[in-house]
Amino acid sequence: MKIRVALLQLNPRIGKINENISNVYKLLSSSTQQQPTPPPQTTITTTTTNQQLNSKFDLIVLPELAITGYNFPNSTAIKPYLESIDKFGPSLNLGRELSIKYQSILVIGYPEFSHDDNKIYNSCAVFNRFGQLIYNYRKSFLYETDEVWGCNENPIKGFPSIELDFSPTSNKIREDINVNETSETTTQSIITNIGICMDLNPYKFEAPFNKFEFSMSSYSQRAKLLICPMAWLNPSSPSILDNEEFDKSDKLELAQELESELKENLDSAEASWSTINYWILRFFPYLSHKYSIMPKWFNNKTSTEASNDEKVTVLCCNRVGVEEDVVYAGSSCILQFNNHGKYNDATDLTNESVELIGNLDQINESILIKEIDI
Repeated sequence: MKIRVALLQLNPRIGKINENISNVYKLLSSSTQQQPTPPPQTTITTTTTNQQLNSKFDLIVLPELAITGYNFPNSTAIKPYLESIDKFGPSLNLGRELSIKYQSILVIGYPEFSHDDNKIYNSCAVFNRFGQLIYNYRKSFLYETDEVWGCNENPIKGFPSIELDFSPTSNKIREDINVNETSETTTQSIITNIGICMDLNPYKFEAPFNKFEFSMSSYSQRAKLLICPMAWLNPSSPSILDNEEFDKSDKLELAQELESELKENLDSAEASWSTINYWILRFFPYLSHKYSIMPKWFNNKTSTEASNDEKVTVLCCNRVGVEEDVVYAGSSCILQFNNHGKYNDATDLTNESVELIGNLDQINESILIKEIDI
């Protein structure tokens, strides 16, 4: 099955909701019609060059906290931007409107306040093609910034998969997937898992690195589509420097210097390849590697359960920009794991069992559009 995917790499400014929403519409609109050369920081990467593109998508993904910004100093600062599934605000209204406009399943990150337990969550909402909210995922593993503004862990543990139906008329989603159950599965339904940024890392950076909680859970549930909205830091972000060696003013100055350095190469900007390679490593169970002992259930030529062209697709939708001393990595990308059977030592893009279908750079607000086999 082929689906048309759009990843929006945004630079949301805290306190500028309307401007951030306008940028989302601008990127999507410019990708669906003939346009002159886009201005700096609004680059467009598509599968079609110099041709008018169809305005319909099958899946649109926006980053973590897509239009609010992320680096809030406390719970009071984020309070005006909180939304709930029973009281939509700007983020959820945007998700609903875009899913209808582009007839697409849509995933958008937003800050949630739950009226059920009066807690704050870092969440992402999934809308179907008709603008109906069909799933709400809450971040499970929290980064330190989440805790600063009062975020709580997802009370549902273990990263349960869902099933997304990409058929044109579908308005449903299935949960509690039984991987051995096939009677209700259509050829356009894909077992899917959603992880938000830190979910890819070891729990609190304290769990064993090779526990691979998110990817192992996804793998054991035979998830073939992994959607990861992010606010992932640039590996050189001053915010991660030792507080004993660098005070806040030092970090702010270093962040400005790094931003200036990146902007000097605006037109020739590249991805943060170390970031993409790290993401690949965090999906180790899907790699063909001599130490990846998990029996591969996809694209297995000796198995009657998998077709020979079956692949696993990972969508990493990150943000760009600077918030105080935090510099984000961008580099949004589409990865596919193919289980080609050649086992080696590589855990990065040099491993032939993972393909980079497309990527964006680490600086610009951009949109990545690809038609992919899934």
